[in-house]
Amino acid sequence: MFRLRLSLAFALLVALVCIQVGFVYWGANRVNDYAQHSRLASDILAELLDLSASKQRLRVWASQQLMDANASPEVRDSQLARMQASTETLRQLARRDLSLWGGIAEREGVPIPPEVDQLVAVSDLLNDNIAAVRARLLKLAPLERGAEFASVWQELNQVFDVARGRDLRELLNGAIERQRNVMPVARAATERGLDQLRQQTIRLAIVTLAAAIVLALYLNRRLQRPLDRLLEGTQALRAGALDHRIALDSRDEFGRVAEHFNAMAAELQRHRQDADAARRRLEEAVLERTSELSAAHETLQQIDLRRRQLLADISHELRTPATAIRGEAEIALRGADKPLAEYRQTLTRIVGGVKQLTGVIDDLLLVAKTEADQLSMRFDTVDLSELLGDATETAQTLGARHNIRVRLEAPDTGPPAVTLQADADRLRQVLLIVLDNAVRYSRNDSTVRVGWRSTDGRVQVLVADEGIGIDAEELPNVFERFVRGRRARVHRADGTGIGLSIAQAIVHAHHGRIDIESTPLQGTTVRIELPCHHHPSFLPGTTT
Repeated sequence: MFRLRLSLAFALLVALVCIQVGFVYWGANRVNDYAQHSRLASDILAELLDLSASKQRLRVWASQQLMDANASPEVRDSQLARMQASTETLRQLARRDLSLWGGIAEREGVPIPPEVDQLVAVSDLLNDNIAAVRARLLKLAPLERGAEFASVWQELNQVFDVARGRDLRELLNGAIERQRNVMPVARAATERGLDQLRQQTIRLAIVTLAAAIVLALYLNRRLQRPLDRLLEGTQALRAGALDHRIALDSRDEFGRVAEHFNAMAAELQRHRQDADAARRRLEEAVLERTSELSAAHETLQQIDLRRRQLLADISHELRTPATAIRGEAEIALRGADKPLAEYRQTLTRIVGGVKQLTGVIDDLLLVAKTEADQLSMRFDTVDLSELLGDATETAQTLGARHNIRVRLEAPDTGPPAVTLQADADRLRQVLLIVLDNAVRYSRNDSTVRVGWRSTDGRVQVLVADEGIGIDAEELPNVFERFVRGRRARVHRADGTGIGLSIAQAIVHAHHGRIDIESTPLQGTTVRIELPCHHHPSFLPGTTT
């Protein structure tokens, strides 16, 4: 049904297009005939004028010959040949014009203009006239003394202007005048034909377009509903609704497509049910092993990642002190024997390198234990003020070398008893790491302040320096291992960049938190927050 309708619609459109093509072809031929007629009229006029000019030049030559004025025979022969060629061309053009007008008259039912036949007759007369003129001019000799010029000249004019008893001057002038009148008429006819062809082509194109639009709207309206149903069905299948069925309300092509679609959906639904049942059985069999394998795989991945990271850290950090120790030993062994004092000095430097190497190894082992959740902590009751005092005294010794003061700030009324459940050695290590950084990156003759306060069951330890500070874009990375900021590298070339990472690991093991705030060129404040047993109100501190 729809196939037949589509075939009829396409056939109608093809018929309209063929009609339009045929009409355009007919109109183009018609306009082409008018255009050829216009060109022929122009060519005929040019040939008539050229023929008239050639004849006039022959008159001049004849007058020169009679007067014995050295008239050249070559001029005569060239003008005669030119007249002969113009006559032949004129005859061909006249016959083409006659044939063209015959086709126009037959197609449009109009008579052939009489001047067309007259032009053919004039072209035939011209051949006779040229032959007579040629014969007379070949016999023409200069006049003898005393001969009468007027009678000879009259006889020559008779040869030039008369053929078969007809006046050629009148015929040529009439033909020239007629061709001059025909040219604008032919151009107007050509333009009129082009305008008619354009208008009729536009009308046919509009009719074809309108027919195409009407057919498109009709087919769209008849096809929209079944296509929407099929599209709805495919979308339902894509969404997983295999129970969707398309309503069968016709027996045409779309009805058969809908029937096959419903059969396909039913088959897919049956296969899905079978697949779901098999999948559920398989999932039940695999689920028990999956969780165990996932946990084991995750554990192995974490162990392998920590192992590779530890090996990378060890190789990175042990390379420098090991190279220094090897270099000192090679220098001591190189060359001749050296004084005992020089060997002692070398061994002293080697011992210092070994101490540095041992410290790096201890730090790396501490980090490894932290990542493996194997950090050993011995929790006990710790007096915070006593621990801060010990750490401050150690930091004062470090700062004395660079004239840096380290001061502990306590509450005005005397510090209340604040105790923590913590590993004293590990917590002291955190404080010394923070204070060592504060002293290292402080400017000479500056002060590092240590204070504390407690609120809501937690205590905060504050360490503030007046040092070089840390750039804002580097603050998020200060707790990463082996990371040192730009200002720190410029201020002090030594350092591994692992201290703050160790401090963070120890604080997290105490269920606490460590934060850093810094302003470049003004200073840095480290805040360590830990849980406590006693939480007095914070009182403003004084410098001791």
